[in-house]
Amino acid sequence: MRRKAQDTKSGFSLVEVVLALGVVAVAIIAILGIVPVGLTTSHSAQDETRAAQIAQAIISSVASQARTQFSNIQLHLDDNSIQTLDLTIVSTATVYADNDGKLSSAAGGTVYTVKITTDSAPTGFDTGYANEMTVSVAWPRSALSVNQTKRNFVRIISKY
Repeated sequence: MRRKAQDTKSGFSLVEVVLALGVVAVAIIAILGIVPVGLTTSHSAQDETRAAQIAQAIISSVASQARTQFSNIQLHLDDNSIQTLDLTIVSTATVYADNDGKLSSAAGGTVYTVKITTDSAPTGFDTGYANEMTVSVAWPRSALSVNQTKRNFVRIISKY
């Protein structure tokens, strides 16, 4: 009887396993290096979007009241206070907003500073019938002005 040659077992050698783990480790480190950049970009995009939403909410509220209450616009804030705007004069009002876009008259716990500036005599319009309103949204609220990101949203509000 002939003896069968013993089959050799096939598999990975220790060197191959170590090399494969090294390649995987390098790939994971590269991916983890990108994560902070992605998080920063995501947070920045969220702030830009929220600033536009805050400004649009304010502009819509003012524009909807302008036809009937041009000199006494009431901006109802989420802390049950009211910010009154007179579109017949040049004025400035400051309110604050949190991450949900809720407006308040107090700065505590808020992220955004919202400055509403009105110009009763915009260029090219009859005085008393139109107002140029600028809603300036800045964040983070607690940062120095030079470290804040700020976006201005401008709209002509007409009596008619």
